[in-house]
Amino acid sequence: MPRLPLPLQAALREAVEARFGQPLRYPSHCDALELELQQNAATAGRRLSPSTLRRFFGLVEKDGGYHLHTLDTLARYAGHADFAAFGQSVSGMALRENAAPGPAITTDIPELLAMEQLAYPERLLLGYFLGRITRPARPGGAASALALRLAAHPAGQEFYVESFVDLAHLTGAFGEVLTTYLQHKHTPEAQLFGNAALFLAEFLAGEEPAWRRRLAVVRALPVPPEVHAFPRGRRAFAEIVTAWHDAPDHVVPPQLLESVRAEAAAVPRTVVPQGPLPAFYNLFPAGYHFFVAEALFLTGQFPALLDWLAFTNQEFPELAWLETNVFDQLLRAFRAVAELRTGLISASAPHLHSLFNLETNSWLLDYFQVHIWLVELHFAIGNDAAEETRLRSHIQEFAAQYRMPFFETVAERIGAN
Repeated sequence: MPRLPLPLQAALREAVEARFGQPLRYPSHCDALELELQQNAATAGRRLSPSTLRRFFGLVEKDGGYHLHTLDTLARYAGHADFAAFGQSVSGMALRENAAPGPAITTDIPELLAMEQLAYPERLLLGYFLGRITRPARPGGAASALALRLAAHPAGQEFYVESFVDLAHLTGAFGEVLTTYLQHKHTPEAQLFGNAALFLAEFLAGEEPAWRRRLAVVRALPVPPEVHAFPRGRRAFAEIVTAWHDAPDHVVPPQLLESVRAEAAAVPRTVVPQGPLPAFYNLFPAGYHFFVAEALFLTGQFPALLDWLAFTNQEFPELAWLETNVFDQLLRAFRAVAELRTGLISASAPHLHSLFNLETNSWLLDYFQVHIWLVELHFAIGNDAAEETRLRSHIQEFAAQYRMPFFETVAERIGAN
């Protein structure tokens, strides 16, 4: 479980106490808060045990961190959408309070990520909050000055750019961040990561001359054996969607799939820190395999997708018991669609809502929400005309807002064949 920076924990304690009406100094206060959480509409009956509350408020000693369920519940009780929104509010307040007089707080923020006193999970969480407060208010907005400074700073590159991968804003602000990042970090891994992500932005935007040029750059980059699974998976994604785009029948050549499977054996295994963390891209153990599965799903290669997912589950048996994780659950959803499209199940077989439990991954869901709609569209076709219309409208709106018409193209092909 990730540890909280002490100022952030103190701020959440104060917010909860303000809502509760008095400081929580005694065990009886925690008992009363437990009952109030169950009855409060904002927390929707979520339960936190008195022992958990006593640890959080310092009435008993506690080593380690807190589950996101605990933090989300307390943040909701304090009047925020979730813990991420609470952190964004606290960070924004700190920025405003330090804006004047004196030097701007942005002078110090990149250095915070480099502090040796912070453990690795703490740096990840701090980068997460910086990502939330630097996102543009509207799709297509420009990158903030702080985001560009983080992209030029070594600690910001690792804990902000490479961890908080803001795919929803790839065609806008995060694309600018990646361009700055590539100008300042020249390792083979960084160059592959940045250029493969920018290829995705250009491909989703339908900018063929740009993504053709970018693909040539990606193919020419060296890939030493130690390069992380994440950028290597994005390169495999680029090869698959390009082959699909260029094939008259939109079928990916078997020899390409064979080469992708061969590379999978050479990809280094991701070392995941102990304790559950939000689903940061570079911490998912089967990152390379996820990006290949995503490409096969979006291009409609369903027999190949079934084979790939069987291979993935064989290579990573730990996926069967991962705690709530957006990538793992999307893999399961992709499998349900592949089974439907290959005739192994009927449209009424899976309970789709059981496939998704992703409330703690809100920044990822800005992008992967459209994947969820596509999954649901596969099961709505021919079964629920109203639901089909609703889903197509959502996908069309997303594609227009985020300048990613590729998703609308994918939706149009569903049910057309």
